[in-house]
Amino acid sequence: MAHPAPLAEEPRSLLDTDSFGMALYLDAGKPKLRKTARTRLRLLAATADILNAKDDVAALRVTEVVRRAGIAHGTFYRYYDGVPAIVEEAIAVFAEFQRDRLGAVRAGAAGSRERVRATTLAYIRIFRANAGMMRCLMGLGADSAHYRARFHELNRDWNRRVAQAIAANRSDASAESLLPTAYALGGMIDEFLAQLYLRRDPALAALAEDPDAVADLLSELWCRGAYGTLQAS
Repeated sequence: MAHPAPLAEEPRSLLDTDSFGMALYLDAGKPKLRKTARTRLRLLAATADILNAKDDVAALRVTEVVRRAGIAHGTFYRYYDGVPAIVEEAIAVFAEFQRDRLGAVRAGAAGSRERVRATTLAYIRIFRANAGMMRCLMGLGADSAHYRARFHELNRDWNRRVAQAIAANRSDASAESLLPTAYALGGMIDEFLAQLYLRRDPALAALAEDPDAVADLLSELWCRGAYGTLQAS
C-alpha cells in the first residue's frame, strides 16, 4: 500500500471554517496541489462528513467514503487498508485541527475572561460543527475506545497551557498544582457540550441553537472555578 507524506506537510485551511470536512475540501481544491495529496484530503473530508452524519463509526463503509469523495473504489486501498485506518488518521488530523484553531485565539490576555470566552466559543463552534468527529475523539462511540488516546493527548497538552494561564493570574498556586483544576474545568465543558450536541438532552434543546449563550454560561462557570470571580485579575 502507498504511504503518502504526512498531512502536516500539506496546506490546510484551518481558519476558513468550523467544519473539519469543509476545511479539508477547501485545501483539496487548492491549485498546484499534488494529485496524491488532493485524493487523500478528499477521502479524509468524505470520512469526516459521513462520521458527522452518523452516531456510530461502526456503520461507516468504504463504498460511502469513495462515493462521497468522487473517487474510484480501488483507489481507496492505495492509501488505506480499510475503514479503521482512515478513521484513525481522520481523528488524528482532526485533533490537530482543533488544537490549531484553539491555539490561534488571541482575544485578551492569556487567562483573562475575554480570552476564556473567545476560546470557549471557538471550541463550542468546532464541537457543534463536528459532533460525530467529537464523539469518536472522546471515545463515546461503541467501537471508538481506542481513539481516546488522541483525546487524552490533546487534553494533556491543552490543560497544561490552561494551568499556566490560570497560574499567571493567581499568586497562590503554581501551574503544576493547578493542573487538576484545569482538567476539572475542561471536563465540565466537555460533558456539557456532550449533553448538548451528542446526547441531545431535550432540556437543553433551546440553548443548543445559541453558541454565544453557551459560551457566556461556560465562561462564567470557568472563571468562577479558576478565580472565584467573573473577571480574572
